[in-house]
Amino acid sequence: MSRRGFKHGMRITLAVAMLCSAVAVFGLPGLAGAKDTAKTDNASKDQAAKDYAWQEFHYPERGFVVSFPGVEEKPKAESTPVPGQNPLLQHEYKVKTGKDTVYCVVVFEYPEGRAPNPPKKDYFEKVVTAYAKGSDTKLRRKTPLSIDERPGFEAKAEDERGKLNHLITMVANGDRIYMLISAGPKKHATSVDALHFRDSFRLLGGPPPETTKKPDKG
Repeated sequence: MSRRGFKHGMRITLAVAMLCSAVAVFGLPGLAGAKDTAKTDNASKDQAAKDYAWQEFHYPERGFVVSFPGVEEKPKAESTPVPGQNPLLQHEYKVKTGKDTVYCVVVFEYPEGRAPNPPKKDYFEKVVTAYAKGSDTKLRRKTPLSIDERPGFEAKAEDERGKLNHLITMVANGDRIYMLISAGPKKHATSVDALHFRDSFRLLGGPPPETTKKPDKG
């Protein structure tokens, strides 16, 4: 990996660490009128990783399915307790491709019944703001959304020179909070690969919060 790619990977790691702090500080509390999943801008097809085949992986123990590029073996989690918030756990699944592109799923897992459900209105925005601080980027777009009737949020961020792009998507489900991070070269956040990664994510089980459930049909 190039020196630049190494630094970029380290920034992602540091940003996730900042995210842990944000979860610890903000709890995970609320839903602001969640909108439909954010539509893509002009996805940059020339950013597609044509040399990397995508493989779908199931993680029933963590309640999700996602596809990663360039790997055949199932990525394993790096699981650690969140500092000062034991028994809150963080599970990180990460794949790097090329010189400076990273795909990552972070799962924050609370003890049963301890997760704020649904999250408070401004929680996601505070968390992605903490992520931007940790990755030394600036947020360019923030959008509330819903995934499988669950409250979520999406943001785009980039460094000061506009050379590195991040697409960040979050969703809450039961006792878990999920964060998808896709980061790479300029225009990556709207690239085919970034959107492929985001759209490949699916939740497995777990009821949506009471405030987002559809009323029973009489």
